[in-house]
Amino acid sequence: MLNCRSRSHRPSCFLALLVLVAAAHAQPGSGTGDAIEIGDRELSRPARSWEFLDAVGKHSSLFGSESGRFEAWVYPIKIFRDFDITFVTGNRRIPAASLVRRLTMRPEGPTLTFASDSFTVNESWLAPPEENGAIVRFEISTWEPLEIEASFTRDFQLMWPAGLGGTYMSWDAEFRAFALGEESRKFAAIIGSPSAVSAEPEFFSNSYTSARSKFRLSTVNKGTAVQYIFVAGATNGSHEARTTYQQLADHPSQFFADARKYYDDYLSRTLALDLPDAKLQAAYDWSRISTMQGLVTNPFLGTGLVAGYRSSGESARPGFAWYFGRDSLWTDLALDSIGDFLTTRTALEFIAKFQREDGKVEHEISQTASLVDWWKGFAYGFASADATPLFIIAIDDYVKASGDVAFARDHWDNVWRAYKFLSSTCDSSGLPRNFGVGHGWIEGGPLLPVETESYQSGLGAAALESLASLAQLAGKQPEAEQVAKEFEAQRKRVNQAFWDPSSHTLVFALDQDNKQVQTPTVLSTAPMWFGAFDSDKDQIVILHVVEREQAATLYDNLAVQ
Repeated sequence: MLNCRSRSHRPSCFLALLVLVAAAHAQPGSGTGDAIEIGDRELSRPARSWEFLDAVGKHSSLFGSESGRFEAWVYPIKIFRDFDITFVTGNRRIPAASLVRRLTMRPEGPTLTFASDSFTVNESWLAPPEENGAIVRFEISTWEPLEIEASFTRDFQLMWPAGLGGTYMSWDAEFRAFALGEESRKFAAIIGSPSAVSAEPEFFSNSYTSARSKFRLSTVNKGTAVQYIFVAGATNGSHEARTTYQQLADHPSQFFADARKYYDDYLSRTLALDLPDAKLQAAYDWSRISTMQGLVTNPFLGTGLVAGYRSSGESARPGFAWYFGRDSLWTDLALDSIGDFLTTRTALEFIAKFQREDGKVEHEISQTASLVDWWKGFAYGFASADATPLFIIAIDDYVKASGDVAFARDHWDNVWRAYKFLSSTCDSSGLPRNFGVGHGWIEGGPLLPVETESYQSGLGAAALESLASLAQLAGKQPEAEQVAKEFEAQRKRVNQAFWDPSSHTLVFALDQDNKQVQTPTVLSTAPMWFGAFDSDKDQIVILHVVEREQAATLYDNLAVQ
């Protein structure tokens, strides 16, 4: 059980509380008239064809929408986009998107229900947690002969900014699947089905061109049937892709069962709460699953946390599915709060691996960073200033929450170099700079440039307290005493620099002339979590926020009346 009265556990506790607050305000389907049904590890509501939908694993993903259209990735390869199905019955061809009725979401992936007057098809997506591929399952119930035709646009390429040379595709009659490859014969993929009976590949001619490829599954004459489509990818040649494809095709139902068990086990071994409200309970449990699903394994880089997902369309970057420094480090605090120390440790090891020689912590890493001149050819690798203090804070939080003191000793060089870099960025007033070093929370817009944000300087102070604690645990007593003194001095400095006594609030930043930028902001609440500001200042700021919220609510109510 977390002790939220102890400063050492404040980050984890506040992240846990933040999840609960977000969950409390989450009203699935609100504003749309859609009633959500909550079952055992299951959410269901009428489908919204325009909404984003995904199925993700550590190695692969399907990104699309509730219309049923999606793209497929086996990291770091994009295999195809705009996958879609058409139902063929009698002389009718019916686009699946016109028949989508319901979405049922389970931890392992979504199920879309398509229904007409003569048939119902449940389409389930699965990206197995540990496989380089994906499965689409069709559970069919029909009163008349029905065929499913699958079509897609080949989009065989590496995640931005890397690229492939010439690519190609052909129909593999043995596997009843399209085989995709490129000139070096290193990257490969397969999409198809043991039920496929015909195929029409893309073609180009002087008179007519089609970028769409199709294959049709065998006819289900009447009654019920289950059919599958499999996707596999590889970064080590076509044999690897074929092997994965065959493994998926041999035991598809087992992969669904194993994925369900994988997420059930995760919920069982992380912090469970028994909450009185069903929506609140579902929101909390699903937030645990969604958070850990940011863990991605890349064959060239390793395993770390990415910053989120989205369809890429015709581009080559699926949302924020890169490894981000500060996003990962903030997420570590939430993972600690639910007891998922294994994922936190994995994520911290990933961040430490790419820390710069001078101690600066990375901002973002493309999934193809090792295939291009990422660190010198692009400006994004070390673009942020706040990842470095967050790194020290996150390691301290992990060590205290997990009891893994050996981690502090083993990574002492990492945290000490981070401290040295942070110290090197301090200006003449002793505050860590944003200007010339990297952005804080604000990355662009009219609020910049500034010398330092209250957010950045507050984190810098909190990092000193965390470092003093880590030094003590690692047996570095002289360093612990030195940094503890620096923390007390720095804490006084930030309290003085960012407090506006006239308005009784914490300001956004100091400008390049070291004058306060008196813009109201919520950003100062982040270092408040770590105790960087005096408690009386914390209370006044929170009170102002509450009063503004109450005033806004009152205004809205009057406007409605």
